[in-house]
Amino acid sequence: MPAPLPLPSDWQTCGLCGEAMPPGGPCPTCGKLPTSNPTPRQATRQRRWSRTVGSLRIVLVTVVVLGLAWAMLSAVYTGPPVYADPLTTQGSYHLTPGHFTYLAGAITGEDYIVGNYTVTDPVGAAVVFQVYNSTAFSAFAHGHAATPQWSVSGEPAGRIVFAAPYTDTFYLVFENPYQAASGINETLYATTEYQSNVVIG
Repeated sequence: MPAPLPLPSDWQTCGLCGEAMPPGGPCPTCGKLPTSNPTPRQATRQRRWSRTVGSLRIVLVTVVVLGLAWAMLSAVYTGPPVYADPLTTQGSYHLTPGHFTYLAGAITGEDYIVGNYTVTDPVGAAVVFQVYNSTAFSAFAHGHAATPQWSVSGEPAGRIVFAAPYTDTFYLVFENPYQAASGINETLYATTEYQSNVVIG
C-alpha cells in the first residue's frame, strides 16, 4: 500500500530558494536539507531571504518577458531584412586588353534590367557587351563557344534594356575587344537597375 501523501500543512518553505519542500526531505529544487528546530532569528532571516528570492524571480521573469516583447515588436515594425540586388548597381571597371568583367544576379522571368554603360578612358574606345545565362557563361568563361542572350559590339557606349525570357542567373559581361599587344586599357562606367514587371497598385 503506497505511503499517504503529506498534508499541505506539513510542507515547509526552503530557506535557500523559497520552493515548497516536503516534510523531512531535501528541497527538490536546490537540494538543501531542512533546518531542524529553527530559532526565531533563523526564521526571520529565512523569511527575508525567501522574499528576496521571490522578488528576484519576479524581476527576472519581467525582464525576459519585456525582452521577448521588444524583440517581436521590433521585428514586426522593421520587417524582413532588405538586401541590395546585385544587378542594381553603379561603378567603374578596369578592363585590360582581351579581358572582361561582369555583373551577375538572379532575374525572375519577364523581369528586366535597365541601365547604360560608356567607356570613359580612352574616350571613344569600343567595348563588347553581352548577356549570358548561367550555362552559356560557364562555357564563355572557359573559352568555349557560347551564344549570348543579347550582344552589342564595337560601340563605346550603349543602353541596357534586357528582359529575361525565363528565371535564371544572368551575367552582364563587358569585354575589352583589343589584342593584348595593343596596350589599350579601358575604364568603363556602368549603371544598372533591376526592375520587376509586377505592377503593385
